[in-house]
Amino acid sequence: MRQNSRKSQVFSGEKTLLALVIGLAVSGSAMAQQSTESMEEVEVYGGSRAALANALEKQRASDKVSSVVDSDAMGDFADTNVSESLRRLPGIMVENDQGEGRYISVRGMNTDLNAMTINGVSTASPENRRGVMLDGVPSDMLDSMTVYKTLTPNLDADTIGGAIDLETISAFKYDGFHSKVKAKTSYNELTKDANNPKLAVTATNRFRLQDGELGVAMVLSDQSRRIVARNNETGGWGDEALDSDFEMRYYDLERERQGVVLNFDYQADSGNSYFARFFHNEYTDTEDRAKWETRSLEDDAVVEGDIATYPTQRMDTESRPRVEVRNISSAQFGGEFQLTERSTLKAEIFGSQAEQDDTNKWNAIYRSIELDTPMTYDNSDPQKPVLNYADALYDPQNYFLKALESETALSTDRDFGLRVDMNLELSDVTELQYGIKYRQRDKDNEFDFCGYEPIDDVTLAEHDNRVIGDYFGNNHGPSPTYDGVRDLIPTLGNGSFALSDGTSCRAPGDLYEMSGDEEAESIAADWYAEEDIFAGYLMATSVTEFATYVYGLRYEDTRATYTGKQFDGDAYAGNVAYDNDYGFLAPSVNVQLQLADDQILRLGLFRSLVRPGFGEASAGAEIDLEDNEIEGGNPYLDPTTAWNLDVSFEYYVSEGTFVGAGLFYKDIQDAIVEVSASDAELRDRVWDRMETYINADDSRIWGAELALQHAWDNGMLAMVNYTFADGETDLPADSAFGDRSTPYVKQARNTANLAVGYDKGAWDVRLAANYRDKYLDELGDSALNDRYTSDFMQIDLTAKYAVNDNLTISAAAMNLNDRPEFYYFGNESRLSQYDEFGSTYELGFNYTF
Repeated sequence: MRQNSRKSQVFSGEKTLLALVIGLAVSGSAMAQQSTESMEEVEVYGGSRAALANALEKQRASDKVSSVVDSDAMGDFADTNVSESLRRLPGIMVENDQGEGRYISVRGMNTDLNAMTINGVSTASPENRRGVMLDGVPSDMLDSMTVYKTLTPNLDADTIGGAIDLETISAFKYDGFHSKVKAKTSYNELTKDANNPKLAVTATNRFRLQDGELGVAMVLSDQSRRIVARNNETGGWGDEALDSDFEMRYYDLERERQGVVLNFDYQADSGNSYFARFFHNEYTDTEDRAKWETRSLEDDAVVEGDIATYPTQRMDTESRPRVEVRNISSAQFGGEFQLTERSTLKAEIFGSQAEQDDTNKWNAIYRSIELDTPMTYDNSDPQKPVLNYADALYDPQNYFLKALESETALSTDRDFGLRVDMNLELSDVTELQYGIKYRQRDKDNEFDFCGYEPIDDVTLAEHDNRVIGDYFGNNHGPSPTYDGVRDLIPTLGNGSFALSDGTSCRAPGDLYEMSGDEEAESIAADWYAEEDIFAGYLMATSVTEFATYVYGLRYEDTRATYTGKQFDGDAYAGNVAYDNDYGFLAPSVNVQLQLADDQILRLGLFRSLVRPGFGEASAGAEIDLEDNEIEGGNPYLDPTTAWNLDVSFEYYVSEGTFVGAGLFYKDIQDAIVEVSASDAELRDRVWDRMETYINADDSRIWGAELALQHAWDNGMLAMVNYTFADGETDLPADSAFGDRSTPYVKQARNTANLAVGYDKGAWDVRLAANYRDKYLDELGDSALNDRYTSDFMQIDLTAKYAVNDNLTISAAAMNLNDRPEFYYFGNESRLSQYDEFGSTYELGFNYTF
């Protein structure tokens, strides 16, 4: 696999620090004096039975409808990252990428409609959206994960699906010194590579000072995983046959994740407390993608049964080496002060910053000669269609370099603020809480396209190339290698080619000429967004003998400015800015009725909003001057708002037995949809075709959740949860997707989890299955062209064996059923995308000092 020199330089120091901490942990264990009770407490946290019980206790104590994953249960489902840890909870669905969970959907609300926090601090997003990719965050860095499905006034109102909080570790979880080392590696059937190390070190300690106690906790995590994936993709279908490209794609990538958590907590004898918490995570994808694209399928086809015949054959073969780096950091400082016996003050300053650096990406495109040989597309197996590629298409001499392209994208997100909260006991029954919060968020997107077309004919045979080989019934033909594309870069000129907005491309030199699309594709694509949010709330909590009531109001004032670059058709024409200001009142009430000592009835009613996505509301645009078309954001979008109702029943039968059931309903206004129009104006110009975003009519979602859990005295465990969700969106008449009602996008009607296990003595074993129904992934211009994701079920097996009080051996098998991912247009005979990732097997150990 290729080496990412930039990443190696950045993290060489961190890996040294990781080794140092391991050494300190080993030496520190000899000096640490831990009682037998302390060691037993740590051991209890390691078992599945105790971990599930701890999660239930946190859920039971919450004043909101919530679901919890306890840290010590994170490894039980062989989860690689946070997304895969959360998917076991009721109402949670995960979107996958390269066989790993990436985005979280809560009750059918896609990732942009859910809030994400780390230790209660809103999290910046590396992408050009509000949703946060969670496949880059190792679960080793966390202590627990909580999904709040109802809101109280002291929480931000910016979620409709749920608020996901990732809580990092505190030293006060343990007595005195505690340290742990985890090491694992894995083997995948496709990569056939067992060199995939996962290392994590946790170290905590508590220090008695003169006037209080200081707790220090640190986690270092380093993971590397090679992924090989193969897929089939199409660009779209006509009424009877494929009328766009068919692609075979091969991916070989190395995915690296590094993270640091450093937390300081100080508890003074006076009752005051102080904290400083730091979180940093970096994710690097070094990717080699080869694409074998059939170009001749846009001609009219003759269809007989499952076989479509096209008059000619022509191919593009591409290779795209890229190194993409994403990082998320957060920091918070604050304290809680006991002002009087009946009042406390909390104050906090916080910040989060994220970046997605995709500036190291090149693409070499070679196009074949056109052959008069008819092309047949056999759709007998829609997931794996078979095409009759001519022998001439496997000769690299028949491919000529069409273009060498550089697409550099850099997205940054900064979210900083402060909050002050006051608690006042009005009586023995009622507590009053009120506070203010200020946040400033800046989102910056920079994009540059540079295209280089060769002046003279250059064939693929003249450059380093390879044949990928057979998969899915076809033979992936010649393709440039990773190094073959990189070797083309020095053949460009040494100077720069200036664009009219002050940015530049590398000079084409003597062998190439610029494509001519640089100005149009680069200038209008740059944009900047700024949000200032001021919030205030008033909340009361009243506790009676059999009930707890949490009720109040929150008000959020948003002042947004969206800035972009104007492009007049020839060159940069200055900046343009749009303001969008609005206020939002969010009342809420949460009622917890204690029907019996072990039975709780919850009721939640609240109003919430999600601000427009940064890309949807941006002042940027994608422009095609040749066809006089534009796709741009709408800075005047209203936020999406919702009234939300939850009713749930919880029966805590015993420490290991739980029954829960709930109903939810969401009435959503101003959902955002894409629209298109002909001869329409956008950005002070009339376009033949214009696409932008508007607020749609109402949407409605309702559903039910059921959760069961039981632990037997003989060590057996069983857990099952099921969620039903149903919703639809009414599209407006000028929608790009037609005047119709559709299922709610990204909402699976049925999701379920089933797990059976054994946790007694030295053994802790669990077999788990996760299922989700098909769902609408993207809207097309008609129901037949809507893209769906097929239903999906994955089976995982994990096992741990405690050799002694310190050493635990672990093993896991993920995706035991080797389930692929399948996407289709309209119905399953119309392929959109088919991926296979294989099963993965893992072996490792944990050592606690």
